[in-house]
Amino acid sequence: MTTMSRVALVVGLMMISVSSVDAAEVPAPTDEITTEVFVMNNYLTDVRVYIEDANGHLHNMGRLARGSLASFPVPDELGVGEFRVKIYPAAAAGSLISEDYGVKTSPLVSARDQQVRVWLEADLAESIVEIARD
Repeated sequence: MTTMSRVALVVGLMMISVSSVDAAEVPAPTDEITTEVFVMNNYLTDVRVYIEDANGHLHNMGRLARGSLASFPVPDELGVGEFRVKIYPAAAAGSLISEDYGVKTSPLVSARDQQVRVWLEADLAESIVEIARD
């Protein structure tokens, strides 16, 4: 068999094996997307993530290990109106690191598809806070 005949045979077999595919419409999700805080911890120690509500109360969202990435959804009751994201080093009691040393955002307004992304650096003053919409 010549090379041209082999190619024609392979293409013909491929065409026979192809079946007709109809595109299906994918429905949009019906649930609401909440505001989320994504934190990448490149700091020297673990950190604690807090949400401060409009009344000034701190709500602990969780602890994040060094070198980790996590997503913290802002609960609906905290995201109504303005809120702030605050991140502090998770230092032991009596440590020289005080709770005044951390990353704090300006007041944010909750939106349906808003994401707050925080990249913590070894020097917290060099950290990046980005507010994005999907």
